[in-house]
Amino acid sequence: MSQVIPSKYSAVVVDTASGKVLYQANANSRRYPASLTKMMTLYVLFEDLERGRFKLSTPLKVSSYAALQAPTKLGLRAGDKISVEDAIKGLITRSANDAAATIGENVAGSIPAFAERMTRTARAIGMTNTRFRNANGLPDPGQYTSAHDMMVLGVALQVRFPQYFPYFSTQSFVFRGKVIGNHNHLLGRVDGVDGIKTGYVNASGFNIVTSVKRDGRKLVVVVMGGKTAAQRDAHVVELINTYLPKATRARGYDSDLIAAVKAAPKVAGAVAAPQEEEEEVTQVRMPSHPNPVPRPAVAASMEMASADPAMLPPAAIPDAAPVTRDLAPAPAEVAAAPAPQPAPVLPQAPKSLAEATLPASLANSRLPSSAAEAFADVPPPPAPAPDAMAALVNQSQQRQATYQVASVESDLAEVAPPPAKANRQAKAQSDRDVVTGSVSSTSEGSGWIIQIGAVGSKKAARDLLDKARSSAGSQLAKADPIMEPFSKGGQTYVRARFGGFGSEKAATKACAALKKSDFSCFTIRL
Repeated sequence: MSQVIPSKYSAVVVDTASGKVLYQANANSRRYPASLTKMMTLYVLFEDLERGRFKLSTPLKVSSYAALQAPTKLGLRAGDKISVEDAIKGLITRSANDAAATIGENVAGSIPAFAERMTRTARAIGMTNTRFRNANGLPDPGQYTSAHDMMVLGVALQVRFPQYFPYFSTQSFVFRGKVIGNHNHLLGRVDGVDGIKTGYVNASGFNIVTSVKRDGRKLVVVVMGGKTAAQRDAHVVELINTYLPKATRARGYDSDLIAAVKAAPKVAGAVAAPQEEEEEVTQVRMPSHPNPVPRPAVAASMEMASADPAMLPPAAIPDAAPVTRDLAPAPAEVAAAPAPQPAPVLPQAPKSLAEATLPASLANSRLPSSAAEAFADVPPPPAPAPDAMAALVNQSQQRQATYQVASVESDLAEVAPPPAKANRQAKAQSDRDVVTGSVSSTSEGSGWIIQIGAVGSKKAARDLLDKARSSAGSQLAKADPIMEPFSKGGQTYVRARFGGFGSEKAATKACAALKKSDFSCFTIRL
């Protein structure tokens, strides 16, 4: 079985002592960073720690927005406080989305302001093909990076913050009486690996940035687009074993490799981004957000079928020149946008990998397209340990035995089994006849909506909406119920939504009320 998804795969291996790129594949192609985003979140936090704005013991206040982030998280509640050091460890081990949002809001006052500082910092240290939109890496079509840029960040963290970089080797820590383990399974298992971060969303595949130091040699290895966590890790080990012997034995880091990092100001985010780069972003439009593919750990039976290339890298590669092996053609060049200010997004996956793009409204949503899929990196643990996401879904099923709901149309949505073949066609036709319930075009076309599930029929959607309204009390008294049919994988589903919210605050408040009654939900701006 191949280790990577060709359309999403990119990688780079660099000898940090000599600066020589020993291996690369699609290294400058745009990719979704997923939870690799948290590396920059920590870089910015380390800047403020270094200049004394925070201490490791400083308490960070948790907002309702941070508490409502999708899993994986530490379970922080609005009004809680968490120390800077625990937040750091929470990001590095559990890849906690609530802790990342908490850091962003406490450092910059808001997530948009923090994301802007992250992007400015990226530019200052030499990451020329990266833009951040949030602090945790949950899906946003305007957030992108490249394997090369993630390599730069992996090196920068070591060079710029040697006093804090050891946190990335944390294998576990105790938080509120519970032991939190690290998702990076290479730590403690591969000789010389000392960090740094894993990441996963459906649209990116399984990502990792790895630092390894052994026998006087040093590498930073980036792999993006792994098909599963285990296959990604196996590919990283293969790259390490192939290229570490080719690295230079030397202390320190190549001066050219770290020149931008050394030249950057102590607080790189304070530097204005180059004007031409800002203009470039507003003048281009890239293809739309690729539709997620099934999560391998929980939906293995729905894993996509594709003709995958042979294992990489080759057994013997000359030392004379860097190696480039492209598994898939580079995305097409972006075209000039007809609209004045479109948001930049990543290249669309080939039709063989995705049949449709996400709704445009999801481009502005605060949560991922499926909270149940845990769009942070939750790699499938080695047998016989239970899968973290399977446990989460099972808990959801126990709480909602009558209404088994995922937060959006996902391949993990718990819906009734498909009907017998004789009845399937009639049921599909019935579901296609579902119309938006008691919603005017005005309420559906502006403001904010909240989505509480994607179920298998209009009756299930109606029942779910009725139960949600009765559970949320006054928060949904004036909301408009919406039933929206869609097809996926040959099956028809129905989204259950409430519309008519005039502000994000009102939608978030209603969503919070639903979550107290064990309903999944997220907000969408129309």
